[in-house]
Amino acid sequence: MDVIWLKWVPVIVGLLSSSVALAGTDLSIGGSYRSYPLSGVIEPTIGYGVVAYGTEGAPFSGYVRAALDGATAGSYNSGQAKLEIFPLAFIGARAGGESIQNDKDYSGYDCTLAGCKGRYYRTFVESELSLGYGGVFFQGKWRRERWTQPKEQTADYIEPTSGLVMSGTGESQTVYQGVLGYKIDDSWAVLGGLRYAAGDSGIAQLPFGMIRWRSGGLTVGLGGGTFKSELKKREATAIAYVIWDIWPSVAIK
Repeated sequence: MDVIWLKWVPVIVGLLSSSVALAGTDLSIGGSYRSYPLSGVIEPTIGYGVVAYGTEGAPFSGYVRAALDGATAGSYNSGQAKLEIFPLAFIGARAGGESIQNDKDYSGYDCTLAGCKGRYYRTFVESELSLGYGGVFFQGKWRRERWTQPKEQTADYIEPTSGLVMSGTGESQTVYQGVLGYKIDDSWAVLGGLRYAAGDSGIAQLPFGMIRWRSGGLTVGLGGGTFKSELKKREATAIAYVIWDIWPSVAIK
């Protein structure tokens, strides 16, 4: 199985409902699956957040959080460090860096067109806005990524999540994400959205719809959409994920 971590899935769905904020250490573990291009991965996350002012969990509180993320699927492994600064709980920014090691060709892409194996680095800055009224919620995100690789690696390579070719000399990518949803009750919600990525080699689009169930710290999402990039023709894709918040974070939940 290919090993692509669709970070946007648990992040989008996990941050869009009632607010729960706790200061201190947080810990979660999640897993996700996408049928086209075939992908799946498991990701643990540990962080530490501090509510700088306001009431914990309130929209007009502010917080700072540092976190370490890992992703693994055997032949694919990554580690990421990031810092989040939210002057208000519903609007803020994050920045970080990630190191990725892949030791197997992706079955979902033609690895003769560009490399799949090797080590790659990604740095990013991101802004985020989350809004809600009654049962309706919205989240918009903008992210600027810079992809590089070690000096001994010079060939172009495939960035698997967006399905775009990254230049061996370094390339940037801009990712836009928008989600609109409705919270049916404390357990169930439905949502739809779009992930759009643009790099020097082209664009990638993933419109999707999902249904989400939550009980305590456990969240499960099921849905589908269509995926298209410069390397893949448009096809239907199924999406599934599960995430377990063992120790909740200060971020909006």
